This record gives sequence, C-alpha cells and structure tokens, in this order.
Amino acid sequence: METRGRLAFVAALVAILVGAAGLAVLWWSVSQPGAPVSDQVQLSAVRTGLPWPIALAFSPDGRVFFAERFTGRIQVLGNTTILDSTFFTIPEVASSGEQGLLGLAVDPNFPNSPYVYAYYTRDDAANGTVYNRLVRIRGSGSVGSGMDIMRDRIAASAIHNSGVVEFGPDGKLYTLVGDAANSAFAQDLSGPNGKVLRINSDGAVPSDNPFVGRPGADADVYTFGHRNMFGIAWNPSTHAGYVSENGPQDSDEINLLVPGGNYGWPNVRGIARTPPYLDPIIAYTPVIVPTNAAFYTATVPAASRGHLIVGSFNDHRLHELALTADGAGVIRETFLATAPDGILDVEMGLDGMLWLTTSSGVYRLVPAPASPTPVAGFGMMGLLALAPTVVGGDPWSRLLPSRDSERTPPRKP
Repeated sequence: METRGRLAFVAALVAILVGAAGLAVLWWSVSQPGAPVSDQVQLSAVRTGLPWPIALAFSPDGRVFFAERFTGRIQVLGNTTILDSTFFTIPEVASSGEQGLLGLAVDPNFPNSPYVYAYYTRDDAANGTVYNRLVRIRGSGSVGSGMDIMRDRIAASAIHNSGVVEFGPDGKLYTLVGDAANSAFAQDLSGPNGKVLRINSDGAVPSDNPFVGRPGADADVYTFGHRNMFGIAWNPSTHAGYVSENGPQDSDEINLLVPGGNYGWPNVRGIARTPPYLDPIIAYTPVIVPTNAAFYTATVPAASRGHLIVGSFNDHRLHELALTADGAGVIRETFLATAPDGILDVEMGLDGMLWLTTSSGVYRLVPAPASPTPVAGFGMMGLLALAPTVVGGDPWSRLLPSRDSERTPPRKP
C-alpha cells in the first residue's frame, strides 16, 4: 500500500508539472510580440476624454490631426511620451445645434504643401450673423501661422450644416454642404447649399466640373439635391465616390456620386425610382444616422477588404456594405464593430488600420488576439489562470489619457 501511495503521489506530481509546463508555454506564446491573432478585430482606445473630436486627418509625415468641434482647436495627436499639441485655433466658432468646427483635411503633399483645410460655422457677433466657411490654414513647422478664406458666407442654420471636407483620388477638395434647413436650396444650382462641392487645393474651380459655363449655376457644384451629408469615401480600385446622407424620420441614404447628378431632395427621398433623380444604393427606415465612411483596406478580417464601412451615430455600429461589381448596389450588410458611443468620423489611417471617433474618444480597429488552444490535461483552472495574460501588443492602446469632458447626449443630427 505504501508503494502504491508513493506511485500515486509521483503520478500526481508529474501531472501537475506537465500542466504547469503547458501553461507556461501557452502564456509565453500569447504574450510575445507577434503573437498569433484571429481573423477578428476589436476597438482599441487611442485617446478618451476628448471634447468632441469630430474629424481626423492624416499627414504624410505621420502626424494625426483632429478637430475639436466646439473649441475650434485643430490638434496634433500625441503618443506615450508627447502630449497632444495645438496646431491652430479657429476663432469665433459658433456652437448652436449642429454648428461648430465640422470638417478637416490635410493637403496630400503636406508638409511640402503646408496646408490644412477646415470647414466651420462662424459666429460673426460684430455683424450679428452666423454662416459657414471653408478655410485653408498655412502651416509653419508644428503650428499654423494664418488662415485664408476659400469660400465664405455659406448659409448656416442650427441644423443641416454638413461640413465634411476630404481630398479625393483626383487631388481635388470635396466639401459636403447641407441645405441649412431650407430644402429649396438643394435644387437651386445658383448656391452651394444641399450640394457636394469640388475645388482645386488653391481654391480655383476645376475646368471639368459639371456646371462650369452654365449660366446661373455655381461652378463649384459637383452634385446636388442633398439634404444633410456626413460622410464621403472613394473606392480605391475604381475611384467611385460615395456619400452618406441623413433623411428626416425615414430614408437615410448611401449615394453613389455621379458628376452633375441630382439626388432628389426634397422632391423625392429613399429609393423612389423617379428619373431623373438618382436613387441611393441603400436606404434606411428607421434611420440609423449614417456619419463618415471609408473603404476597408486592412488585412484583418480578410473578408472585409474592399467593403464600404459606414459609421452610425444612432446604433454606434460600423455598417459593412459588400457592393455589387458595378458598385451601384449592395449585396449584403453586416456589422464590423460597435463603438461605445455614437460614431462621428471613420477613416483609414496611414498605419493600415481603420480609425474612428466618438463625441469623446479616438479609436483604432485592431486585430484581436487569437483564442489559446487548451493543452490536454490543462483543465479549467489553467484556462482561468491564462486568461489575464493575453495582451494585444498594440502601442496605441498605451497612449496617455487627457482630461475628461462631459458628453453631449446622442440625438438625431
């Protein structure tokens, strides 16, 4: 009996050592740089506690700019050792309703062409007026040295200002302008409201704009018949452009841009099948409040590459749209991720990852760690012991947090 007891003790000790060795191997494998990842993604916080970081812009020199909607500050994102820095502060920013500093873009040749572009609502208190502006800020080293007005006195309202600005693959600057709560503006070609505008980086009108030379038409206009747009993206393969548009209580839209196209507001909305108005590729009823968008070019998940990703303010989701071969329809819609709050901006970063903002934070979508495979004889206790050791190895997740700020309750833009 004594011999059997000793053998049983030795066998138990060996089992414990084998289990411990398995645990050590698994812990080591998942905690090393370059640990295996799954074909799934997860949100990783870059910075939280920010005051409405409504727009991101990526500079070719590696800097990440973001716009603070109500303060008027254009900030350069810091890292683990360098805090955020102010590039420029736009004065007299209006803050009623959907107003504010609304759009941000960096010249594709920055800093050789040292310009940062912004769209904002100006509170011209001296004259008792409020209107929207497109401006170009001149960079000098790490700060902006002055501001040039490119388009001025665009009609503004407490709602429907839009304001997203982005450079397209053709090198032109596209500006999304809402109808300023006056739906008649959208069908009136003489002004910019309810339109997608297209201009050169120096402010000149491109000679191939669809309404150049047409009497009474604003030569900046690229498309018209829009209500209130919050996003624009281009297919990297075909260069086709798409905008997200907010409807009233129904018919949020994603529209494929056709030069000179009329998208129907206020005469029709949603999928109306009423030529000459152009229908959206998808419409949402009930509404989701679509915001900015990007075509997904990250490697994980592989099945999402080439799909159009649209943020939503209402449901906090990244809506993933697989498009038809001609880009004029949607094959299926899934959800790539869910943010902790309503999504504002969505961009592909120069690091190859998708970035987004909410009313208080900046996030990246990063590969999720692979689930460890249990070792035979490892047991549930070993799994519980292992779980806390899984790390993502994501340097952006270690950024220093800045101060907290109050959140504005989500509502329909």
